[in-house]
Amino acid sequence: MVRWASYRQTGNGGVCLKEEQHPANVAAMLGHRTAIMVAWIALLVPGDCWAQADDEHLGLTEYELACMPCHGMNGRGDGPLAKGLKARPSDLTQIAKSSGGKFPTSKIFDFIDGRAAVAAHGAREMPVWGDRYRVSGSSDETRSDVERRARAQLQALVRYLETIQRR
Repeated sequence: MVRWASYRQTGNGGVCLKEEQHPANVAAMLGHRTAIMVAWIALLVPGDCWAQADDEHLGLTEYELACMPCHGMNGRGDGPLAKGLKARPSDLTQIAKSSGGKFPTSKIFDFIDGRAAVAAHGAREMPVWGDRYRVSGSSDETRSDVERRARAQLQALVRYLETIQRR
């Protein structure tokens, strides 16, 4: 089970979920339809609830929230929601291997961000995470603050993915 700290106050007055209620943990224990609903709820929770850009564990946190339900705890494409998808999620531990042994940082960043369509990849079943990360968590957050935070979240996630490569 994924370990999470207890409740934490967010910038907009909300409170984060505690360990037993974390969507990734709940999804792992529930059936397909319920797990999909839990995943959608996770998307609606403000991004600042889960981690801050200066959090040293931000990449792992983002992976657990955004990727683990489909790609699985170890990144091999066997998450609890994987069976309900048209195409099996990619094995994220093989990215470097499939790219000649070098992890393609920019390419992975752009793909996860998803706002720039990559025609060569065909239809996209994976959510456009760049849109999720660019939702403002408070009224005093400027557009540049949002962009800076979103880039930090995406960069941390990409760095984490690089650490799970099997070479």
